[in-house]
Amino acid sequence: MKKVLFSLFLFSSLGVLTNCGSNNNQENKNEDTKEEISVEISQETVEINGVKHFIKKMGSGEPLVVLHGGPGLFHDYLVPHFKNLAKDYQIIFYDQRGCGQTEFPQDTSTINIESYVEDLEAIRKHLKINKLNLVGHSWGSLLAMNYGKKYPNNLNRLILVSPSPCNSDYFDQTFSNMQHKRSEEDTKELVQTMMSKEFEQRDTKTFKKAILLGDKVNLVNQDNISELYKPMNFNNNSANNLMLVNSLLERTYFNFNIIEGLDVINCSTLIVVGDLDNVPFSSTQEIQEGIKGSKLEVIKKSCHYPFFETPKEFNSIIKNFIDPEYEQ
Repeated sequence: MKKVLFSLFLFSSLGVLTNCGSNNNQENKNEDTKEEISVEISQETVEINGVKHFIKKMGSGEPLVVLHGGPGLFHDYLVPHFKNLAKDYQIIFYDQRGCGQTEFPQDTSTINIESYVEDLEAIRKHLKINKLNLVGHSWGSLLAMNYGKKYPNNLNRLILVSPSPCNSDYFDQTFSNMQHKRSEEDTKELVQTMMSKEFEQRDTKTFKKAILLGDKVNLVNQDNISELYKPMNFNNNSANNLMLVNSLLERTYFNFNIIEGLDVINCSTLIVVGDLDNVPFSSTQEIQEGIKGSKLEVIKKSCHYPFFETPKEFNSIIKNFIDPEYEQ
């Protein structure tokens, strides 16, 4: 379990509002993130398969449904970095079953990939979208690929951003890569924090501290971690639900291979990764080979969060994929 908890900070792009000092280095921020971008935002709560799901829509135009990382996280960390795209498309987020503002189910046995896939299919129907433009980040990419396996005819385009390891062996390698990047001081502090009574009780300050310590290795510039996490707030309930969802889904990582059956996905597919991601590049290559005709884009000087670290490059890649005639 401890290993999964450490690894959680890779697969969920965890974001928190922290009291840690902001980094003065603005190198990784560009005009897209500095300027105030005004787009129309609406939200609703709708019952999906017996669970009340929170859905947020941002912007207008061709819809893109975006799946957040985790398992156990929620959509908030993605919002600032997709506002630029929301000037041209309608970006649709939702919190997955048991996450964020979506209800935690009374029946915990429904916290599984199969249920998450069916929730997404029901949300597609609720939104009256014939074929999805589906974007998955990290853990969300695993969910997106599992959806594509079951409902390939309901996909228009598939975009996988920093996909999680494609099998259990690569998961172990990813964990090792993260550990090698983490300083000895941070490792000791992270262990002490996660073993503390305050963390066990989901004390908000302690929980935030653990997240920041755990996830900073997934940035090229680790000093930018507090900036990444500004959009999100954790309370005792959301923190506890995150850990419960992660615990219930931990078996996913012990014996799996997402490559099996990917050949049924026949929609236009884009994979976007940073060249310094802790997930082995060979894992991403296997996903590309598994989805026939898929396109792979590698962004330099970026790790697990290309939309945060290299937003101009990321937005251009996404727009060019959706609209090949797009001009930068």
